[in-house]
Amino acid sequence: MRSKEDIIGLAEEKLDDAECLFSNKRFNSAYYIAGYVIELLLKAKICQTLGVGDIFDFGNSRKKLDGNLNRSLKVHDYDQLLFLSGLYSQFEKENTNNISFKKHWSIVSQWNENCRYYIARSEADAKDFITSVKEIKLWIQKHL
Repeated sequence: MRSKEDIIGLAEEKLDDAECLFSNKRFNSAYYIAGYVIELLLKAKICQTLGVGDIFDFGNSRKKLDGNLNRSLKVHDYDQLLFLSGLYSQFEKENTNNISFKKHWSIVSQWNENCRYYIARSEADAKDFITSVKEIKLWIQKHL
């Protein structure tokens, strides 16, 4: 069973991986992997909000999660994860009142799991994305 802390640790590992890939000029992969940082942190917040230890334990028949609930927890969509995390109203307030946050979110929110197929990320794209991920990461961590 993974705890909220384990999921946060996995997010940190993904950020380290992204920075390593970036350092080795693997900009497409760095961009892609960095996107999972935000997803994982939002899922850690969902664990906290719902009071569950491991939302990734989909095969556990004791939890008796139906298929619809399983699907909603498996998404990569930041907007859905924000809503499920219970952070949506705080997010809306921050996004409205903080220009820097809004800028970083506009960059981060372009990510989705299909980024793994992109091949034209520049060094600047990857650097801006990783910088924005770090800023949004700090905001989410304040709520964990």
